Amino acid sequence: MQEAISLYVHIPLCVKKCAYCDFASFAGRLSQRARYVEAVCRELRAQAAFFGRRRVRTVFLGGGTPTLLTGAQVQRLLDAARAAFDIAPDAEITMEGNPGTLTMDNLRAYRAAGVNRLSLGVQSFDDGLLAAVGRIHTAAQAKEAVRMARSAGFDNLNLDLMYGLPGQQPAQWARTLGEAIALAPEHLSCYSLILEEGTPLHDAVLAGACAPLPDEDALLKMDDITAAHMGEAGYAQYEVSNYARPGRACRHNLVYWACLPYLGVGLGAHSDLDGRRFYNPDDWEAYLRVAESGETAREAEGEQSREARMFERMMMGLRMVRGVDAARFARDFGAAPEAVWPETIARMTRGGLMAREHDRLRLTPRGMQVMNAVLVAMMEETDSKPQFGG
Repeated sequence: MQEAISLYVHIPLCVKKCAYCDFASFAGRLSQRARYVEAVCRELRAQAAFFGRRRVRTVFLGGGTPTLLTGAQVQRLLDAARAAFDIAPDAEITMEGNPGTLTMDNLRAYRAAGVNRLSLGVQSFDDGLLAAVGRIHTAAQAKEAVRMARSAGFDNLNLDLMYGLPGQQPAQWARTLGEAIALAPEHLSCYSLILEEGTPLHDAVLAGACAPLPDEDALLKMDDITAAHMGEAGYAQYEVSNYARPGRACRHNLVYWACLPYLGVGLGAHSDLDGRRFYNPDDWEAYLRVAESGETAREAEGEQSREARMFERMMMGLRMVRGVDAARFARDFGAAPEAVWPETIARMTRGGLMAREHDRLRLTPRGMQVMNAVLVAMMEETDSKPQFGG
């Protein structure tokens, strides 16, 4: 029997690009929504014809801003996915949304179409910080979006929050966390800002045209504030940036972190399926030409070395509190992690940054705070060897 997969559907529409965003998304294309939806439906059929009618355990509509689609368009996409693939009856079906784009009618229609998890990009409850990074909504709109989502029947709600914003102080982050927790979502994602080259915010920071980013001490304080607030409110950390009520961890994202198979459809979407890694064009017209032809581009990402695949497995798995499945690692690569990185793992374990518990290798809470340093040490040990055996 073939392994079940996860399905990602990319919706590259937005009202305007946020200052920090480097995702494949486009403003000013709302008039082409219907054409884009039909192109994705064609791609779903073409991918199913190639890979077969696979069982799908999670579906994720990401963006961009998927909530710029109408309820009927989301219904069309999910109907096409169900016709092409075997969507599990208990599948987690997540849809991302921007609080400034929601309507009550659309929310009810999304829920009726089968969306059972909503992820709202709130980022902050400070209007000044929201404006500074180009978000189109206000704190009041974010709170109203949560109320609307509950009224529409959503009982699995995530709020995306972001810290390390220009000029942000730890006290502001604490207030945002407090306001988010007061809304009682089932899940909270707390991401540190990553300054991506080529984005307006990157250019503004380099030019001194905006408030400076918080320094390392301030970021560590924000980390501590997060841990304290989440623990007191009963949210369990299950990944370096993610917290959930019992049973409400994001099943779709766990697929990525565990390096399990997934298929991505839509503009710029990436896939890792049946030993193939491939992606779609991230140019609007190029994607539509291919998808509307009933074909799929399946641009290959290039052959990964065994060393690269092993490192990726560790890099992704160590993000999770439960860590890496060391037994699966050994089955897939023919060597335990301790045989691949003996010096680093021994040193990190002695230093209290890493722990081995039965078949899992994980970072300790202290190790989570310095995860990048742990990964750098692993890369340096890899580079010091001519090649791995086996």
